[in-house]
Order: sequence, then structure tokens, then C-alpha cells
Amino acid sequence: MMTLGQRIKYHRKRCGYTQQKFANLLNISPQAISKWENDRSMPDILTLSKIASLLQLTFDELVEGLFP
Repeated sequence: MMTLGQRIKYHRKRCGYTQQKFANLLNISPQAISKWENDRSMPDILTLSKIASLLQLTFDELVEGLFP
């Protein structure tokens, strides 16, 4: 099973976003994207919703199986 960071990275690349472009769309730093993708931190719940939308996923698809 993929971690949340791995999912974000996979779908970001699938959608053709660089870390810089994705960060700009979310109004955050590219370093935050890197931390998420390397599982060193997690986005907050509101940001997860924005991420799912940008990655053309539902919130449930993005977090499926991650939380008990």
C-alpha cells in the first residue's frame, strides 16, 4: 500500500505538476510538498481537500486505507 506522500507524488506527476507548480496552486512552499512526499510531514485536513481536487481525486480516494 502506498503512503500518503507516495500517493501525492504519484498523482502530482500523473497530472503533470512539478513540485513548484503544485506548491504555487496550493499557496505553500515547494519544501512543504517535498516533506509530504517524503513522509516527513502531512498536510492539514483542509489542504488535503484542495490536494484531492487538484489531483482530480475525491477526498476518499486520496486517503483511502490510511486511517483506521
